[in-house]
Amino acid sequence: MRTNKIILSTILLCMAVTVSAIKRSDLASYASSLNGKKKSELKTAVFNLIKSPKTLTYGSGSKCTWWGFYYTDRDDDTNECINRYSDRKFYFSSTNTGSAIKEMNIEHSFPKSWWGGTGNDAARDLYNLYPSDSKANSSKSNYPMCKVEVIDKDKSSDKYDKVGHSTINGKYVWCWEPGDQYKGDFARSYMYMATCYQNLTWQGEQGLQQLENNTWPTLQEWAYTLYLDWLKDDPVDQLEVERNNAVADLQKTTDSNGNITKRSRNLFIDYPYLAEYIWGDSIDVAFNPATSITTADDDLRYNGEPLVAVAKPQISPDGGTFDEPQTVTITTGTAGAVIKYTLDGSSPVDGGTTYTGPITINTTTTLKAVAVDGNGKTSTVASATFTIVIESGDVPINDYFAETFDNCSGTGGNDGIFNSGASATFKPNYDGWQAVAAYAGDGCARFGSSSKSGAVSTPMLNLSGSTTFSFRAAPFGSDGTALKLSVNGDAELSETELEMTAGQWKEFSVTITGEGPVIITFTPAKRFFLDDVKLKNGLAPTPTPTDVFGDLNGDGVVNTEDVTILINIILERE
Repeated sequence: MRTNKIILSTILLCMAVTVSAIKRSDLASYASSLNGKKKSELKTAVFNLIKSPKTLTYGSGSKCTWWGFYYTDRDDDTNECINRYSDRKFYFSSTNTGSAIKEMNIEHSFPKSWWGGTGNDAARDLYNLYPSDSKANSSKSNYPMCKVEVIDKDKSSDKYDKVGHSTINGKYVWCWEPGDQYKGDFARSYMYMATCYQNLTWQGEQGLQQLENNTWPTLQEWAYTLYLDWLKDDPVDQLEVERNNAVADLQKTTDSNGNITKRSRNLFIDYPYLAEYIWGDSIDVAFNPATSITTADDDLRYNGEPLVAVAKPQISPDGGTFDEPQTVTITTGTAGAVIKYTLDGSSPVDGGTTYTGPITINTTTTLKAVAVDGNGKTSTVASATFTIVIESGDVPINDYFAETFDNCSGTGGNDGIFNSGASATFKPNYDGWQAVAAYAGDGCARFGSSSKSGAVSTPMLNLSGSTTFSFRAAPFGSDGTALKLSVNGDAELSETELEMTAGQWKEFSVTITGEGPVIITFTPAKRFFLDDVKLKNGLAPTPTPTDVFGDLNGDGVVNTEDVTILINIILERE
């Protein structure tokens, strides 16, 4: 929905639905019961204010949830049904009959299995329901929402949500992650659900990975900490404000005269910093709804004027798979704004590097950027992933050796269910890997088998001085966590005895110092997975020299220098 008001003809629908923006004074009056509250007391006050919304009937038909999506999730210009889970496009008919769109589902972003079913308002609440294509709905299942560490490419979409595995409270589990452009939207939905329905009893393995049965914090610490970051990375935008207003109008309670007697709003959208007073850096500060910054249409404080944000940075090229290093530029449409960026996938809001000119990316990298104007206001975060696949024999710019194993493919990965069947293909970026038994996972390598060692050696590399050797590794199942490093050549490693972590990837970084050609060997307890092997500064794969008859100086060819050496030997000058 793109306009602040939708009035649909009563001739077509027998009723009109008006979506009205809220004023700052009306919002302060509505939320006056929150004044002076902190932390858990504030959360319960929000619960008492927004609980028991008048929800629509679940399903399709007049005044049902599909009918409601026409007002909450329709692009007025194109009639497209806004899909936040994938890039699949679907369209409403020219009139709203309340019938479902083919292949679109009513998706509970906060899974209904976490409280046991569909027999209450939580299962019908439009603040929790979003249109979704059937594949995305099925793929995300009832998994907790967190940052995906190991992506299942078959279940994920390129630009929107990801499905895969992460470690939560020391356990390796399935989970899903929204696309960057909707991370804040879903985080605010989850905070709303954990507050509006804090009286429910959460259940199931997945639900209890995300939630606690209490009135505070309700969301587990790892969850609310992550979601607070997402709120900053993806602040409230106009689309979200308008959806909030539309849902509030649809789920209001009226008396027999049509007067509104109760509204249930998502206050985490109305007050974009409310979450900080409940879970974040302001839990010891009393909340004041009359003075706190809002997204009301007449509140000029959120972005200097109503929801006019600092322009989101533009990254060019905007990511993709490349067979050579890329020169990347970042621009913003806001004059005078400073661009901050990171190259490790972390948020650039607090710790980014100031952009001063084009960046060279020569290994697989996730670039994130944010623009900050002179008043300290920030844009939404731009993100682009660059996958650099360099063919065997090529040398990356700056002689940077980066083995991604992204060309490897196979079923399973770091989940204990690896299958080295015919479909598995071990295809490294560089030739020269020497392994007792080499297999492939999904974008990673697996070494060893039930009867063979997982020992593996890198291609020959040139070393000059001291540099960093990094990689990530994980043991296969229960095969043991010990991992030993050794080096063949004139070099030393700062650390040789390492310890992997069962059930998850672990990042390692050691210093290697020496000169000339070296080969580094990994020796695990048994089988293990390996990924993202990197050697920085002056390192590159080097072919093994081929013996050439008459080549006395070892440069691979016979020339006048070799003749001179031969004459000196014959005349015993050396």
